[in-house]
Amino acid sequence: MRLWRLTAWPSKGRAFDGLASARSPGRWNQRGRPTVYAASSVALAVLEIVVQSGSAPLLGYHAYPIDVPDGLIVRFDRTRLSPAWRSVAGRDECRVFGEAWRSEAAHSLGLMVPSAVIPEAYTAGDWCVVLDRTHGRWSEAAIGEPIALDLDQRIVALLGR
Repeated sequence: MRLWRLTAWPSKGRAFDGLASARSPGRWNQRGRPTVYAASSVALAVLEIVVQSGSAPLLGYHAYPIDVPDGLIVRFDRTRLSPAWRSVAGRDECRVFGEAWRSEAAHSLGLMVPSAVIPEAYTAGDWCVVLDRTHGRWSEAAIGEPIALDLDQRIVALLGR
């Protein structure tokens, strides 16, 4: 499965160490859990970063392709989520599911989850993937060379407001 990670870090080591999410928990991980967030498309990855960073114009960001064997990613059943899962308070609910996934004895390297930004994308084949940086099969994720993100100037102008 081809995934994309957007980051301002130009080195693979820093871009994929999972330490930022370990220090500041994300929607699907608790503090102290090295986690790498990715998306199935560059477009969704951009939207996720925009929401997280506020109005940053994403200058200097890179898109890293990641190829993960399909058998190492499981799909989360989004019908298990409450109607409030997208809210700030709903993050706790998602973190509980993320921790339950990690605590399974044979948990997968990745958990395919819906985007809180555009949840409808999940049923249309576009999703976010939470990757466990400490998973024993992490080395099977093939990380490609970074591609400089070149956003349309109209988007940059909107983000720069």
